[in-house]
Amino acid sequence: MKHDLNLTKMILQTLSEYDSYCVPLTYLAQKVQNQIGETEPFSDKFVGHFFLAKDAHLIEELGVCFFTGQSYKKPVVANNAKVRITAQGLEFLDALKNDNIVRQIKDFSFSTAIDVGKSLLTKYISLQLGL
Repeated sequence: MKHDLNLTKMILQTLSEYDSYCVPLTYLAQKVQNQIGETEPFSDKFVGHFFLAKDAHLIEELGVCFFTGQSYKKPVVANNAKVRITAQGLEFLDALKNDNIVRQIKDFSFSTAIDVGKSLLTKYISLQLGL
């Protein structure tokens, strides 16, 4: 699966805009589903990007969000699971809000895009502040 920075941005933005530090997983999935026009909230694309964001420490599960393993054909949603955005997720979201940065990192691997995106944002802010 190729990563989709726009989908990652939607996930992070939805988490950052929620009124509480923890977001119910079903709310997140349904909100993203409505934005991308998927037929189901827990599409393979959403679940795949959820795990990519988790692997990169952009988000964190509060409890268990998905049951996985040999006895499951695909990840199964756990009951009442919650998610939160991490500090690293907030920093990367700031980088994704800059279209210049997104154009420069869109073809990088996910972990490289995160590192380079945050570095470019730091450089951009430094230039804006005259540092």
